[in-house]
Amino acid sequence: AREVESSSRNLSQVIPSNVGLDDQSSTSLINKYNELVLERNRLLRSASESSPVVEPLTAQIRELNGNIRRAIGAARQNLQIQRDAVLSQVNKFNEQVAETPQQERMLTQIDRQQEVKSGLYLMLLQKREENNISLAATADKGKLIDDPQLLGKISPKSTSIMLVALLIGLVLPVLVILILQFFRYKIEGHDDVARLTKLPIIADVAIASNKAKGKADIVVHENQNNQMEEIFRSMRTNLQFMLKEGQKVVLFTSSTSGEGKTFNAANLSVSFGLLGKKVILVGLDIRRPRLAELFGINDHKHGITNLLVKDNPTIEDIYEQILPSGVNKNLDLLMAGPIPPNPAELIARNSLDIIINLLKEKYDYIMIDTAPVGLVTDTLQIARVANASIYMCRADYTPKSSFNLINALANEKKFPNMAIVLNGIDMSKRKYSYYYGYGGYGKYGRYGRASYGTSYGQYGNYGNYGNYANSHYGNKHDDSIKR
Repeated sequence: AREVESSSRNLSQVIPSNVGLDDQSSTSLINKYNELVLERNRLLRSASESSPVVEPLTAQIRELNGNIRRAIGAARQNLQIQRDAVLSQVNKFNEQVAETPQQERMLTQIDRQQEVKSGLYLMLLQKREENNISLAATADKGKLIDDPQLLGKISPKSTSIMLVALLIGLVLPVLVILILQFFRYKIEGHDDVARLTKLPIIADVAIASNKAKGKADIVVHENQNNQMEEIFRSMRTNLQFMLKEGQKVVLFTSSTSGEGKTFNAANLSVSFGLLGKKVILVGLDIRRPRLAELFGINDHKHGITNLLVKDNPTIEDIYEQILPSGVNKNLDLLMAGPIPPNPAELIARNSLDIIINLLKEKYDYIMIDTAPVGLVTDTLQIARVANASIYMCRADYTPKSSFNLINALANEKKFPNMAIVLNGIDMSKRKYSYYYGYGGYGKYGRYGRASYGTSYGQYGNYGNYGNYANSHYGNKHDDSIKR
C-alpha cells in the first residue's frame, strides 16, 4: 500500500526541465512528461485514478518515465566518456611538462633571484647616499649656556599621588556597591526579604532538581528523607504553629503570577497528607486556573464555580465536584471549573462561606490556591474564610517594590495571620549564604518573628537545626535540589 501511495504521489509531481542537459531528446521527453502530469492532475480533480480518462495518461506517464531514465542514463555515459577523454589529455600534458630539463628550471630560478636582489641592492645604495647628503646639510644649532644642576624630583609629587590613590581606592568600591544595589531591584535571598518586611518567613524553598519531581511537579514523596522533603516538613511545622486549634483553612497568594503559589500549595498539601491528614486543595484562581494543568487532569467541567452559583450548596453537591488528586490518597482536589464572566461577584457570594464550612467538617486542612493579589481583588474577598495566609515571593523574580503592597496589606489587616514563603532559590548560582549541604541545614531556622498575640509579633526561631555533620540526618549524595 505504501509503494502504491508513493508511486501515485510521484506520478503527480513534475520534473525540473532546466537541469543543465544539452541532450535535446531528454529535454523534449521531460517537457512532454510534465505536460502529461499536469493534464493528469487536472483530470484527477474531477475523476478518480481508475477512470478510463485517467488510466491512459497514467500509462503514458509511466512509459515516459522509463524513457527519460534511459535517456538520462545514456547522457550520463556520454558525459563520462568525455570526462575520461579530458583526463587522458591532462595526464598527457602533465607528462610533457615533467619532461622539461631540470637544469633549465634551476637556471631560470637563479636568474629571477639575481634580478630581485640586484634591484634591492641598488635601492639601498640610493637611500644611503640620500641619507648622507641630508646629514651633511644639517647644522647643530644648540648651545650649552649653564651646566645642569641636581635639585631632586619636582613633579609629580608622590604624597599627592598616594593620597589621591587612597581616596579613589575607598570611594570607588563604595560607588560600585551602591550602583549594583541600585540596579538590583529584585529580591535575591532571605536577607533581602527580612530587610523589606517584618512578617515571619516560614520557609525558604530551593529550586528542585528534575530527578526529585514526580507527577504534578510533586517533590514530597513517602518514605524519603531528602532536602526538598525537609524544606516542606519545616514549612508544615511552622504553619502548624501558626494555626490555632480548630483552624484549618490556609490561603496561598502572591503579588503576581509565576511566583510558585500552586507548586507550594500542592507540595504542602501532600506533606500534610503524609501525616495521615485529610487535605483538599481548592482552586480559587478562577480567572486563570492551573490545578487541572498541574495534576494532568483533562477535566474543566467539575469545579467550585458550579457550587458558587448555587444559593445553598449541600455536601452532596460538593462531593460531585471533588476529584482525587492521583498523587496521594489523602489529597483531594476541588478545581476552579468553568471560567465565569463575573469571578469577583461570584466569590463575594455567601455560598463560598457555606462551601468552606462544609469542607471543614470533612477535611483536616483546606489549602486554597488564589489569584495574585497584586493583579485582581478576588483574593481579598477570599481572605474572609481563611485562618492563615501564605504570601509567596520568588528569588530573582519578585521586585522589591512589591513589599510596599505586602506591608500595606499586613498593616491594614486585610489578610489573617500572614506569613512569607521565599520560593525559587537557585543553589547552583552560589550567591546565597544558604547551606543545604551534607550535615547542615543552614538557614532553615531563620523564619522570622511574630507572637500569637499580635498580627506580626514573634514566632522565634523555628528550626535552628544546627549542624548535623556527625549525625545520620545528612546525605552527601542528595540530588533533590538543583545545584
